[in-house]
Amino acid sequence: MNMNRNFQRRAAPLSVHRRSFIKAVGAGLAALPFCRPIENSFAQSAGEELPLKFIGVYHPHGISAEYFVMRDSDSETSFDIAYENCVLQPFDDAGTYGKSFKDKIIAIEGIDLLSNANGHDSASTILTGSRIEGAVKPQNSSLDQYLAVERGLGADTRVTSVALGVGDADLTAGLCLSCGPGGEPLSKIIDPVEAFDMLFTGVVVGDDPDAQAAAERQRRLGQSLIDYVRGDVERLRLRLAAEEQQKLDQHLDSLRDIEKQFSGSSGGGAGSASCAVPARPASIEKLRRWNGGEPFFDAITDAHIDILAQALACDITRFSTLFLADLSYSGNPLGLPADNHGSVAHTYSGTAVGTGRTTAGSPASWVPLAQFNRYSYGKIARLMQRLDSFGVLDSSLIYASTDMGDPAMHSTRNVASLIAGGTNGKFRMGRRVRIANDCPPTNEWCQEGQADNTTVSNNKILVAIAQAFGEDLDTFGTQPNPANTDGALTELF
Repeated sequence: MNMNRNFQRRAAPLSVHRRSFIKAVGAGLAALPFCRPIENSFAQSAGEELPLKFIGVYHPHGISAEYFVMRDSDSETSFDIAYENCVLQPFDDAGTYGKSFKDKIIAIEGIDLLSNANGHDSASTILTGSRIEGAVKPQNSSLDQYLAVERGLGADTRVTSVALGVGDADLTAGLCLSCGPGGEPLSKIIDPVEAFDMLFTGVVVGDDPDAQAAAERQRRLGQSLIDYVRGDVERLRLRLAAEEQQKLDQHLDSLRDIEKQFSGSSGGGAGSASCAVPARPASIEKLRRWNGGEPFFDAITDAHIDILAQALACDITRFSTLFLADLSYSGNPLGLPADNHGSVAHTYSGTAVGTGRTTAGSPASWVPLAQFNRYSYGKIARLMQRLDSFGVLDSSLIYASTDMGDPAMHSTRNVASLIAGGTNGKFRMGRRVRIANDCPPTNEWCQEGQADNTTVSNNKILVAIAQAFGEDLDTFGTQPNPANTDGALTELF
């Protein structure tokens, strides 16, 4: 795992509002984890954006294209995703997720992954934009690591970045999203308990008496600091300009939410500036695929999502990846065959809207795959719901993709791609983007070397995301044809 911690240095100069805040409360208090949300909220009230956060999500088994693509009645900004079997339904399901997130997504069709590997070995291409060397690893770092580590954008948080996964900790190209320099895969945390302990170290402890005593001392210190801030508002006001005095008053309510942390509560809610520590998840009996872990994958996924959302809200980290799994076991909650891979993904028989097949396909095969796709997108909707409840969805950018388009053909062309969140207004959300089918019908894997290959690769999404984070670059990834790594997907802006 990449858990470089930076307690003392910040990646960018502080704004005048943040300097005023730190001067007011004192550097010692401002350095504590629970104080960061108040600092962010204070700066936001002064017109600053909250720091943009990145979450890369992988979901398996390609896409049921017939239930993903735009319909004839859809337009870029007016579209229906609530119709029967639509894989995007969770994003317009207020009954399940509390509200519709339709205006917080961009569904993109027609993007190609240029991995030169079997579709199942292509996950590492998603964030690296690189071919896979010898079907083992990509040739460059992933976007999350480039931004967080190489560009220093993760230096301002306790944990530079975190990679979470479900069911499989292997480091093969088909099982990794996060890669360091030279494409070296980074380990994933597959145990929610380990993820919790890593992200919230120093904030909570286990059953060790000495650790509990240290935590109690920290709790009392934190409570004392809160009392100090509340009791000396007038003293703090003297250090601030009149306008900032009013803003400080507006955010003293945040102290009540912080106080819940020290009293053992895990409160917080929509729009709050709280950094409430979630409950430490219970140990899960089995975690690994092929070792009895499959029935626990759903619970593991939810636990990862809840922990990650709270860590992002607490500004413990701003860069993360989440590698989802399928539900291949008998009696799974979707009622799908026990072998999701062989009996759902491989039996899919699509049409020209996917890889360009010339057959009519088999509608009966579209529904099970769409059901699984809907399940995966439902997990992303859950993540959005959690981020929204903590008031940080608008400052989050989620990039979700799979490794294939048509899974039965192992094709890496026309891969369904999704941008979600508020992206700090950098992208125009609430839209559908259609990229014209570009690879010739005889080229299901969208490889190089054909004159009529005018692919639009996912590299262009990566460039656009980097630009949304303020990076001045116009190319990302490694491909034989530089044209496939150059330029942003302008349709996102």
